[in-house]
Amino acid sequence: MRYPDEVIDEVRSRNDIVSVIEQYVTLKRAGSGYQGLCPFHSEKTPSFHVTPSRQMYKCFGCQKGGNVFTFIMEYENVSFPEALRILADRVGYQLPKIAESETSAELRTKRERMLSLYKEAAEYYYKKLRSDAGKYGMEYFTGRKLTPETMRQFGLGYSDGRLYNELKGRYDDPFLRESGLFTFRENGGAGDKFFNRVMFPIFDNNGKVIAFGGRVMGDGQPKYLNSPESLIFNKSRNLYHLNQARRSRRGYLILCEGYMDVISLTQAGFDNAVATLGTALTEQQAQILARFTKDVVLTYDSDGAGQKAIDRAIPILYSAGIRARVVDMSPYKDPDEFIKNLGAEEYEKRIRDARSSYRFEMEYLQTQFGDITSTDNTDGANAFVDAAARWMIRYEDELERETYMKAFCKDYNVNYQAFVKRVNRLGAEELGRKAAEAVRAQQEAARAAEVLDGDGEVQTPPAGRAAKRDEILNTQDYLVTILAGVPKARKIIRKYLTIEDFTGSVYQKVVQLCYDNPEHDPVDAAKLVSRFESAEEQRLAADMMSDEMAMKTEDISKAVEDAVMKMVKRRTENQLAKAKEENNLKEAARIMRESRKETESLRMRLRAEVY
Repeated sequence: MRYPDEVIDEVRSRNDIVSVIEQYVTLKRAGSGYQGLCPFHSEKTPSFHVTPSRQMYKCFGCQKGGNVFTFIMEYENVSFPEALRILADRVGYQLPKIAESETSAELRTKRERMLSLYKEAAEYYYKKLRSDAGKYGMEYFTGRKLTPETMRQFGLGYSDGRLYNELKGRYDDPFLRESGLFTFRENGGAGDKFFNRVMFPIFDNNGKVIAFGGRVMGDGQPKYLNSPESLIFNKSRNLYHLNQARRSRRGYLILCEGYMDVISLTQAGFDNAVATLGTALTEQQAQILARFTKDVVLTYDSDGAGQKAIDRAIPILYSAGIRARVVDMSPYKDPDEFIKNLGAEEYEKRIRDARSSYRFEMEYLQTQFGDITSTDNTDGANAFVDAAARWMIRYEDELERETYMKAFCKDYNVNYQAFVKRVNRLGAEELGRKAAEAVRAQQEAARAAEVLDGDGEVQTPPAGRAAKRDEILNTQDYLVTILAGVPKARKIIRKYLTIEDFTGSVYQKVVQLCYDNPEHDPVDAAKLVSRFESAEEQRLAADMMSDEMAMKTEDISKAVEDAVMKMVKRRTENQLAKAKEENNLKEAARIMRESRKETESLRMRLRAEVY
């Protein structure tokens, strides 16, 4: 059962959309709103906009949009009731007890059951490590000089391959298959996916086990194996040990590549270490880090792959508003080796002496162009300066960019004025490229010719009708925008168009809600979007009420007149098509005869309306 609209509106009104989204996305003021990099798709130029006055957001790149509920549903991958609970908890609002819908209850129960399964698995692995079956795992960890207290703190375990036998009486096979912990054989039976591996449980920010990483004992492959994404785990939106590191008082976070690096650093007193989960740093992870710090120290492996990963991570962190520094771990490969050989005090010193992102990037760039001081490598030297200039244009702040340009020219004996010209030229080229990309994005973002039918399923029209369907959808979008924002026009439109004149269940519900709104009041867009429970329906409803579309119309009266006429014409075409389909030629002739007379009469009546 759905919560009353009054409860939903109360929770929404208490959660300002800017303050909520700022927990996930770095936003910058842009006119009367805010903008940032979209958390739902990869982009370098901000196309994600938040409008406080409407309490709505919109990405003009991937087209996702809606209100604060939509954002939480999309970002956290939860249902509407779960998003409602998250936001209610955020502001300390006590939701009334109410029966859930069957679908919502099933999903919540399934998530809770999956969390319970992973908790049992973590406890099982933990016990096995400390039993005879886990002696090789224990030897591995003690050989890495981990103390019993550290192993306990991180919940380290070992898989002996018998977890399935432990759980099969309490969970059915389809559920265990979905968990990602097991491999099922065609001839029956199941095996533990992490057999003969030491286990690293991965916790969410609430301290619940949501996944595992496993390192094989011996020469098996792959060396490290991670849980697949599931109902409770998204590897791009989680970081290893963040649940503990976020409580550190050091003021910065240490970003590592591996689990053992984090564990060794934590044991050495660096309680602020985190790691990505078997993948390169993602934009979502950078946004999460930005919620807790603006200063990240990168301690990736010192080999070529590690340095390349740092080069990729720095711009991602910068885009999230994070200052990155790079630790020099030579002569050792990773933090684990460094700590074991030189100790925590020396590592602390290396952190204090960490290179700025600028220093690292220039040194890394230089290695790609050979000896730039050699007269035999003028092409390489020029290409290096070009690459450095391209690096400079990523900085939008003029003072920051000027500081780096001056430092570069001093460090590499480059004429400052000539370098500034090169940066400006490349910057202009980049702006042109971005402008072209924006145009393409807007073209691609034009709504596909699809609507929802009465059952909420997407209906895609035949290819030959796509252009016409696009025109109809644009007309419907415009009318909904006017219905929501211009009360006087709403009164007029309602005289000539019924709910049934609009195509699709979402359109019809939005129009009905607009018609039901108090006659002289604009429609609260964020409130209206909350009347839908699925993220897809919320997105469609939000798309319909684009105030930009209405603002671009100089003569609303004429635009409404044209839109209503198109809708009435479409109504007539549908009636005519139905008559012909039923082979009722007499009815078809009547419709055509009356429609010709009605068209001019309708246009005259519309022009007589004043609003």
